[in-house]
Amino acid sequence: MHLLVIILMPVVVFAGIHFALSKRDEKTKQTMLLIISGFNAALYVIYKFAQVADPNFNFVLFTNLPLHFCNINLILIPLAIYTKNRTLMAYQVYFGTPLAGLALLTVYPAFIGTSIFQFTTFVYFFYHSMLLALPIVLISLKLFTPSFKNIWQPTLMLVALTFVMHMVNVAFRAAGLAYGANYFFTFGLEGDFFTELLWSFIPYNFFFLLPSLLLFAPYIFGITLPFHLSAKTKQARF
Repeated sequence: MHLLVIILMPVVVFAGIHFALSKRDEKTKQTMLLIISGFNAALYVIYKFAQVADPNFNFVLFTNLPLHFCNINLILIPLAIYTKNRTLMAYQVYFGTPLAGLALLTVYPAFIGTSIFQFTTFVYFFYHSMLLALPIVLISLKLFTPSFKNIWQPTLMLVALTFVMHMVNVAFRAAGLAYGANYFFTFGLEGDFFTELLWSFIPYNFFFLLPSLLLFAPYIFGITLPFHLSAKTKQARF
């Protein structure tokens, strides 16, 4: 069921949005995507209130603030659409989509063993599917074109955001507000093979994550190269 959901839900979300908006003018596309992304953000807020109300969920405020990568993207996606900022759009395409996909694949531990049709579990999968699909929709609707010129800015943005979140984690822990504060997982993730492997090479909080940027390289190269070659071909014709 898990595999079925992580494959079908993003595909259905992408297809539904793309085909509903593909023949619309740019202004309508922008307006509708703002409404859709706004709905996704509102759904996340409802999802958090549902967790607070759930007696089976151990809700700790300072470890459940909307400061994880995907939570921040709930705000950055509509901002990117509204401002038409290429750096913000590239950030979503190059990092938002793969990390939302990773969140769908690994699943929040509290949902393991629960029914997919339970409200909080379903919403978790749905809003992450939206975060995965919306950046790709920006490409398919021709609102953004990947380019090798727009790689370094979002990469630096990701590093800067990760460092800021690390400082938040340090501050929360030092103040005793949340000893387990670990936004962006800058303190590692116990039991996770990947983060423990990186830690074995660089045993320092925050810094151990930096080599992980290399793992995005094949995806970034693969999604950008076709557009780069297409642009070169068009230039050669003229």
